[in-house]
Amino acid sequence: MALKAVRRVNEWDGPSMLKVYTPYTGTPQAPEKEPPELQDYIQRIDKYTYGLGWLLAEVDCQTVGFCHLMEDRDDPKNLFSVEFQLYVRPDYLRRGVGTALWSLMRDMMEEGSRRQALARVYRDNPGALAFFRSMGFKEYNTEDNIVILKYDLTPAEENPERPTKPYLIDRYAYESSRERAAGLIRPL
Repeated sequence: MALKAVRRVNEWDGPSMLKVYTPYTGTPQAPEKEPPELQDYIQRIDKYTYGLGWLLAEVDCQTVGFCHLMEDRDDPKNLFSVEFQLYVRPDYLRRGVGTALWSLMRDMMEEGSRRQALARVYRDNPGALAFFRSMGFKEYNTEDNIVILKYDLTPAEENPERPTKPYLIDRYAYESSRERAAGLIRPL
């Protein structure tokens, strides 16, 4: 039986995450034309892990996908609206990895009282569009060849002053969501 996990990221995960991300660079599925240098990528992980959140999916201790949040490009000062990015190793597409990562990140965002998540997907990426629609995202806007999809979250707290950072989420809520998410992955 395969060992499956979905968990928070740390800087030591940078090399394995970069291996998953690199094939996407230079394609419509990634915002970058070239893979970033490892040290730059690790700094990016450090910056966003504690502020917005990064998650990793593993099967038998091998990284099979990851996701992260970043500021809403159209409204970067809005702390309650974030952009969701997801990368899955090609051999693990359609094996529940994206669903598992989205499930845990959604639970963490709702527990942290965020209100909406956006995803930017190239129109020429029908697989990604189908995935986000199946997760409940709705088409919100378009820019050039990019479809912007929106997911309205159900925040745990109605009107907090600011969202709760992912690493401060109640550990019981995190652990139960994490275990549920890992169960969604179907190993090869």
